[in-house]
Amino acid sequence: MKKDIFIIGSGPGDIKQLTQRAIELFNSCEEIYSFDRFYELFKNFRNDIIKCNYAEIIKKIETSKARSIAVLVSGDVGFFSMRKTLVEKLEDRYRVESICGISSLQYFCAKIGIGYENIDIVSLHGREKSILGYLAYNRYTFVLTGGDNNASSILENLYKLGIYNINVIAGEMLSMSKERFIKGTVSDLYQYDFDNMTVLLFENKNYINKENMLFDKEFFRNKTPMTKQEVRWVSVNMLKIKPTDIVFDIGAGSGSVAIEMARKAYNRIVYAFEKDIEAYTLLYDNKKALGALNLIPVFGEALEELKNLPVPDKVFIGGSKGRLREMILYLYKINPEILIVINAITLETLSVAINIFKELNLNVDVTCLNCAKNMTKGDCNLMMANNPVYIIRKG
Repeated sequence: MKKDIFIIGSGPGDIKQLTQRAIELFNSCEEIYSFDRFYELFKNFRNDIIKCNYAEIIKKIETSKARSIAVLVSGDVGFFSMRKTLVEKLEDRYRVESICGISSLQYFCAKIGIGYENIDIVSLHGREKSILGYLAYNRYTFVLTGGDNNASSILENLYKLGIYNINVIAGEMLSMSKERFIKGTVSDLYQYDFDNMTVLLFENKNYINKENMLFDKEFFRNKTPMTKQEVRWVSVNMLKIKPTDIVFDIGAGSGSVAIEMARKAYNRIVYAFEKDIEAYTLLYDNKKALGALNLIPVFGEALEELKNLPVPDKVFIGGSKGRLREMILYLYKINPEILIVINAITLETLSVAINIFKELNLNVDVTCLNCAKNMTKGDCNLMMANNPVYIIRKG
C-alpha cells in the first residue's frame, strides 16, 4: 500500500492563516515534517512535528513506517515553492497531494489594499538574478527576498546604481506579531535594516513599454556616430535576444543599439562598452532619458573590461578600434555557443570579419543594407541615401 504524502502550503507563518484543509491534515496525519522556521512557528500547535532539513526529508519519508505524512512548506505550494522539487522526487513512489496556502503576495496585497493582477513577480530568494529590467519595464514589481539578496542589500544596491525615486513598500515579518509595512522611495529606505523575512513592492510610475521601437529622434545626439534606426532594428533582431540573455554592446557610442537590446533582454543585463569619454557621457544620458535601467555603461577598453563581467550570450560589435580579430576569438573562447553580430561600413572591416569566421570554421551570413530617407526640398521630397552597412553574423 502506497504512503499518502501531503505537501501543505503553510501560508506566511501565522497559524490563523492556515486553510481548513491544512488544519484537518495537521490533526490527522501520522507524521509531520517541517523545516526550521515553520517548526518554530507551529511546534506548539502539534508537539510531535519532526524538524529536518531539505537534504534529510526524502530519506525520512522513505524509511518512515507512517502511512500518512504531511510536509510543511512556506506560503503557497504554487508560488516559488519547494513543492515542485519534492513532487519530482516522490510522485513515482507515493500518492502525493498538494494543499494550497496563502502566498506572501496574496497576504501582502490584501494588507495594503491593492490587486495583484498587474504585478510582475521575481524571486531573489536563493537565486542570482537582476531586478533592474523588471523595474524598468513594469509599473509594479513584487520581489521575494532572502539570503544574501535581502531587502536591505537590494535597496542599497539600487541606490548605488543611481536609482533613487522609484516608490517601494516593504512588508516585514508578514502575519507575525512584529509585522510592519514601510513606504517610501529607494532613497528613503536604502539605509533601513530589514528582517530577512521581508518582501518588496516597487512602483515605477515612469516605466517603459518595452514593446515600443526606438526612433533616432528620441536620442540625444552630438558628434558621436549613431547606428541609424533601420540598421539598428535589423541588427538587433538578427541577434535573437531572449529575455534572460546577458548581452554586450562593444563600441556602444550613443547607446542606441544597447538601449534597443535592453528592451529585448528585459529580465537580464546589457553591458555597453565605450572608451571615448564624450561618447560615454552621451550613452549615460540616453540610458537615463529612455529608462533603460538594465543597461550598465562600462567605460574603458572592452577587451579588458569584459573579462571582469559575466559571460555573454549575445554580442553586438559596432566598433572595435582595430581589435576585431582579438575580440571575436576571445568571445568564442569563453562561450563557443555565443551569437555575434557585427556592423561594418568599410570593405576592410567586412573582409577582416569574414576571415575571422572562416578561421573559426564557422559559416558567415552577410547582409548589405542600403537605406534612403526622404528630405523635403520646397514642395518636393528627395530620397537621400545613407551609407550602405554590412551586417555580419554566424550563418
